[in-house]
Amino acid sequence: MFEFLVSFAGFLFLVVILNPISNKIGLVDKPSVRKQHEGDIPLIGGLAMFGSCSLAALFYVPGSNEMSYLLAACGLLVMTGSIDDRFDLHYRIRLASQAVATCLLVFGADTHLSSFGNILGYGEMSLGLFSIPITVLAVIGMVNAFNMIDGIDGLSGGIGLISTTGLYILIGDIISDGAENILILMMGALSAYLMLNLHFFPKWTPKIFMGDAGSMVLGFVIVTFLIKYSQDSKVIIMPVTALWIVAVPLMDIIATSIRRIRHGKNPFHPDRTHVHHIFLRAGFSKRFTLLSILSIQLTATLLGIYFESVKNSLFSFLAFMIVYFIYLLAIKHAFKAAKILRKIRNI
Repeated sequence: MFEFLVSFAGFLFLVVILNPISNKIGLVDKPSVRKQHEGDIPLIGGLAMFGSCSLAALFYVPGSNEMSYLLAACGLLVMTGSIDDRFDLHYRIRLASQAVATCLLVFGADTHLSSFGNILGYGEMSLGLFSIPITVLAVIGMVNAFNMIDGIDGLSGGIGLISTTGLYILIGDIISDGAENILILMMGALSAYLMLNLHFFPKWTPKIFMGDAGSMVLGFVIVTFLIKYSQDSKVIIMPVTALWIVAVPLMDIIATSIRRIRHGKNPFHPDRTHVHHIFLRAGFSKRFTLLSILSIQLTATLLGIYFESVKNSLFSFLAFMIVYFIYLLAIKHAFKAAKILRKIRNI
């Protein structure tokens, strides 16, 4: 696990370099009505994560065509995310950048969805001609899911750490050393980020945010691994297991998008019906909200690992749909859910 320490230390080193620069160029998150925090917080978590993992990968990940395209796609997302963090780009520009990054993955690294597996119990569900469009939709959706869930300290990074750890447990002993090392490097960088983002040592370390640059790359890398090792000749896990590994951000983006569309709003229009908003509206603290949502994601990941061990796609899919239905009802009735949670808190 030496790679973990290298990435961890590299992240901290880059933060020391980037922190003063971020203040000079205005790459900071300022308090506002929607962003209730104290002072200007540097938006350098994504840059430090990409930089530390990329530099460490030069030593611990063998060069390959797939690696080159993955690095190029992540670099594009980091660049777009950093510009968005500084100048607030139009969502169409972000979507265009995400689409190009996905095309690099699909046509460059030859990584795409070709089957949903035997999720209905009637044999493998092949995607055929819909393979590429569904892949593009899935990747862009997951990139934005991690971006949208990044609403309170530690949430996107914590979910990312749980997801990458779950992936490592599922496929770490089977995949090549290079791919395994990428997951370890991500785990190291995310651990360092959470230490600063949650401000464990306020006297010695700065508080930083991940920014769009970090959340988009995080979602992209995770969905890339899920697709790569659930399809075709490299299949290691059932496609349905991927749903559990990203359960919270996946359910959150679907539920909020449906709600916005039903109310005649753009799916990218921000509102306050994400799962963390429900907890906060109920009067729970940000720390309790964080721990509760991370516990949900951890439970989902463990369930995914269990269902993967029994190799029953239909059973796993039905269980996930039940969980999603409960979640959708809670989001649909956000205010009622908040009242229920408030009553539970007062018991």
